[in-house]
Amino acid sequence: MTSRLSTSSSDAATLATRPRLNAQAVAPGVARLARTMRRTRAARWPWGAVMAIVFVAIIHMTFAWMVYPDPMPRRDLRRKIIPLTQSVTPALIVAGDSRLECGLIPGVLAEHAGLPPADAINMAAPACDLPGALAGYREFAERFQPGAIMVAGVSVVDVNDHADPVLIGDETLWSLGLIERCKLVAPKRAFLSLFIPEREWLRRNLVEPVLLNWDYDRAVAEQGYRGEWSEHEYPPDYLARELRNLDHAWYHEPIFDGARWRLFVDAVRTLRARGVQLVLLDPPIHPAFTNGVAGTAMGADDERFHQQLADFCREEGVPLLRYTARDLCADDPASSFVSLVHLNRTGAKRLSTLVGDELALMQARGLLHAPGTDY
Repeated sequence: MTSRLSTSSSDAATLATRPRLNAQAVAPGVARLARTMRRTRAARWPWGAVMAIVFVAIIHMTFAWMVYPDPMPRRDLRRKIIPLTQSVTPALIVAGDSRLECGLIPGVLAEHAGLPPADAINMAAPACDLPGALAGYREFAERFQPGAIMVAGVSVVDVNDHADPVLIGDETLWSLGLIERCKLVAPKRAFLSLFIPEREWLRRNLVEPVLLNWDYDRAVAEQGYRGEWSEHEYPPDYLARELRNLDHAWYHEPIFDGARWRLFVDAVRTLRARGVQLVLLDPPIHPAFTNGVAGTAMGADDERFHQQLADFCREEGVPLLRYTARDLCADDPASSFVSLVHLNRTGAKRLSTLVGDELALMQARGLLHAPGTDY
């Protein structure tokens, strides 16, 4: 019986004459096969994961929008509005970003506008654009007097799609689709913005009750106004650095007709439709900025924004106030500022007086009406 391991003479001859495999000849083929297999695996697996993530994101976004169709106001804004309106029903509201938070003193503003100083609040918060102010007003609308006057600040950074993403609020992101969110901020933040409702719910129920009590005194102090007394001198090297920072954060490859401008226009129309007497304020800026950007692309972009804003307000019939540093103090324009874009207390008092006087004139001319009734 022949063993299964035995080899016949003919088989041995065949094996002897068969050419042996050359390792050097085989190696390139094996390498190509390995690369092909890696590419095949890489091409298959990520697409399945991406489709799964997209599917989950769409389902979650649809459900979240059904539960929260309107943007939820940011934490800083809620922590100001809630204590400021606990014992007061405001008739005069200051809204906007940090430029308005330290730029308008509610009591001085109301006094010159012919309104009770106690009925004015400053609910402006850092990096809060008009869509953010709308979110805060919408959630607490019953706490404000009908037909309240709102002085809202607007700056180039509020409508530029290429502004520093840090200065773009969650209210803006929640108002946009996922693709537009990815154009404004990094993909990671755009994806995490899908879970804004969950995050805000946790904050409101676990964090906010403690922080509201802790932050109450600071929130209601001076009716929400927060400012400084100091002035600021700008040596040439420091000014150049500050201008570069502004160029990056505010004016970087500006897009003034994109998603943020659309949301700004929608916010203006929505606030007015809800009975708010809206007055837009284009705040003054340090004379060193004006001189530093004169004749530059940054200066041209700045003027383009101001012109676009003025044209829009004229078409919509929205009052627009714009002041320069010399309007605040002709003898020493720089004395009103604590930074290139923020007023000190002296400047805030000057600006509050000017804006308040203008509001009184608007009421006398019938452009504004006494708060307390819808118009």
